[in-house]
Amino acid sequence: MLTDTAIRKAKIKSRRYKLADREGLYLAVLPSGKKVFRYEYRYLRRRETLTLGTYSDTGAGMTLVQARKAHAEARGMLERNQSPAVAKQRERAVAASQLANTFKSVATAWLDELAPHRSGIWLRLVKRWFENDVFPVIGTKPLAEIDRTDVLAACQPARDRGRDHTAEATRRYIAMLFSWAESRGITDRNPARAARGAITVPPTRELPAMRAKEVRELIRAIREAGGRPSTRVAFELLLYTFTRKSELLRATWDELDFEAAEWRIPAARMKMREAHIVPLSVQAIALFQRQKQLASGSKFVFPSVSTLAKPLSDTALNNALRRLGYEQFSPHSFRRTASTMLNELGFRSDFIERQLAHSERSKVRAAYNKATYLPERRQMMQSWADHVDAIIAGAKVVPMKARA
Repeated sequence: MLTDTAIRKAKIKSRRYKLADREGLYLAVLPSGKKVFRYEYRYLRRRETLTLGTYSDTGAGMTLVQARKAHAEARGMLERNQSPAVAKQRERAVAASQLANTFKSVATAWLDELAPHRSGIWLRLVKRWFENDVFPVIGTKPLAEIDRTDVLAACQPARDRGRDHTAEATRRYIAMLFSWAESRGITDRNPARAARGAITVPPTRELPAMRAKEVRELIRAIREAGGRPSTRVAFELLLYTFTRKSELLRATWDELDFEAAEWRIPAARMKMREAHIVPLSVQAIALFQRQKQLASGSKFVFPSVSTLAKPLSDTALNNALRRLGYEQFSPHSFRRTASTMLNELGFRSDFIERQLAHSERSKVRAAYNKATYLPERRQMMQSWADHVDAIIAGAKVVPMKARA
């Protein structure tokens, strides 16, 4: 049997040799001077060798006592008709897989799989949050090593900017990623779910619709502020078309048909993933034609300030409103204002909801209504543009219901 003294005194030779312990356990002394514990046994009538570890009496490697304990565990596996060598290979493969499955690599695979089923807006938003906040913190860490504290650390940059809603949304997206990884056997835990409730989110503030006076004051303020002409055009088009901000800012010229007086937004760019038709009023066409001169040949109606190859930033209009001191409104307020005023003007809610491109509860009805009410909506959009002009001009406007 081996002893620590015998192991320490084992001399280096030109060829590898063995010092036996018991029941297949031995110490291999290599020409390099390395001393390795190994277990030799037969499994299914075939000889196998399991390397247990390198000898050390200083704590840097495996002691004789530890080698005998590992040997006993391996013998126990053999008695249960399991190969210790194969089990160790599997452990190594799992460990290698866990190291390969970093947060960033798994997140990339998750987003690639979701891409055909999510809107471009959603994908850009999640990618931006991950790239700016999450990847720098946990991007290189294997999923197996990420815990609740790591998740909260990845959400902290948004909290430092005072964006608690963004921080909580980031935690939810990390939880979604881990759920996806769980379903594919990449991990068996979800630390982001365990972090639920750790981020305090203030109640969402509902931004109000504008009154006629506020519309007039805001548009006049935008026109008088100077700034980029394209920004002024974008705000007025939001008011005349009441589309979503992202739908307008990512519009391309091939979507517009001035002769038909229509703007056809493809399904890929719509929140509900359904193609949408926006009838264009005379005023909206004039604004688009003006913007054509400002776009400098870009395929985008509203190109970025820095390059014609990209659309204007999502934050550009929000920042412009903030600079004007309109913290109480956002670009989305134009949609809420149009919806409120059109209902007050007496237009049918079906026309309004269809033009707002709100989701249909019934998929059958949604398919049937794809271009429903187009003539009525065309008339409504021109009436709305005329109504907006009257508001901006300061004329007294009377709702259609009141007139009736």
